[in-house]
Amino acid sequence: MADDLDKLKTQANRSLQAGNPAEAICYLAEWVSRDPNDRHGRITMAAALNNAGHPEGALAILRALCERLAHQGFLLPAIAVARHGLQISPEDGRLLQVLQGMHVRGLQAKAGHLAVPPPVVSRAAPTTAVTASTFLTLPLEERLNRATQIAATLPPAGPAAQPQPMPLFCELDTLSFLETVKHLRYGHVGPGTKLLEEGKPGDTLLVIVSGQLTVSKGGHPLAQLGAGAVLGEMAIITGAPRSATAVASEPVEYFELSRADLGALAKAQPKVAQALVEYCRRRLLANLMRSSPLFARFDEATRLKLLGRFQTISFAADETIIVQGEPATGLYVIASGEVDVRIMDANGESVTVAKLGPGEVFGEISLLRRQPTTAFVIAKNTVGALVLPTTDFQQVVQEHPEVLSYLQTITADRLKASKDAVLASDLVDADDLIVL
Repeated sequence: MADDLDKLKTQANRSLQAGNPAEAICYLAEWVSRDPNDRHGRITMAAALNNAGHPEGALAILRALCERLAHQGFLLPAIAVARHGLQISPEDGRLLQVLQGMHVRGLQAKAGHLAVPPPVVSRAAPTTAVTASTFLTLPLEERLNRATQIAATLPPAGPAAQPQPMPLFCELDTLSFLETVKHLRYGHVGPGTKLLEEGKPGDTLLVIVSGQLTVSKGGHPLAQLGAGAVLGEMAIITGAPRSATAVASEPVEYFELSRADLGALAKAQPKVAQALVEYCRRRLLANLMRSSPLFARFDEATRLKLLGRFQTISFAADETIIVQGEPATGLYVIASGEVDVRIMDANGESVTVAKLGPGEVFGEISLLRRQPTTAFVIAKNTVGALVLPTTDFQQVVQEHPEVLSYLQTITADRLKASKDAVLASDLVDADDLIVL
């Protein structure tokens, strides 16, 4: 059966690529009737019907499928189906109503107060498979109507299921959620496709709808991520290069939201931009809590309190963050990207004495010694960071002695490393060097 289905899919795709959706519908009808649980067959059928001049048939299929997926708890796939329908009819009342109901269910599930939804009424699915050869003999109008009937008729619904997580979208109010869905871009890729590549520019956030990704950094696998995972959120805040590579390990569906999309959303719904940026900021902070040695020594409550004192900031590639000889500007924690620490020798030449990356801190020595900086810190690429302003630094180290202890430890290590670099190159008097 699998071979027969593959042939039907291939024939349908060939017809679609040749610009003949009316012919593709014949193969899609047999595909859907043979494999009624394959939602991609129904989605492809809807697209073919719309292209063949029958948008109402396409919408009938997408409405029925969206309702079924929501009933089964597959909220993200249901959103994807609704998004296909809204591209045909942006103000379709039934699809918007289903989306609104899903959003309410998602919020209730998040709060732990989920009510049992009413049963879904469905007609019986066809008991026998139709054939493409039969459909090819039908007049066009009858072909379109019968294809609609087959693809809009789903197997019995069964009991309602607990909804799967709906990340990011539950951070929005219902109106903002509906507006956001209209701006989502949908993607569907095969195994081996790179969705993110370490070090490459990126300005989009991804939400995985279905399938699995392998995430790696420096060639080393880090994790397997599935439906509901959010990737690339740093790009929304800072536009920083991708910090890891994500490759589809099986067919993957995803939503994509770019910074440009966010800008367009902000004009229509200002609260959307605020909520999404705040969501991304919280994820950034959560990642730093796990990865930065500065925060790793605290319990979660202390981490959150401490992180609340920091401000989010970003720097473009080659931008100077700290200028040698100027007063301290704050304590920085790198969230993404890398910086070079440079000093000037007696001949006015710039020499790199350190390279710092995500999770590492800088700016601490001049704060601790209360004297001007004696090094430049320059962004190697787009850098996302947290900064604790100078005015808040002294209060924080008084409230959290562990911060002071950690900073004193890395200060000693850095001063020694800088002295070694100076002695090796005969740059300046080692006793006069205070990095940062």
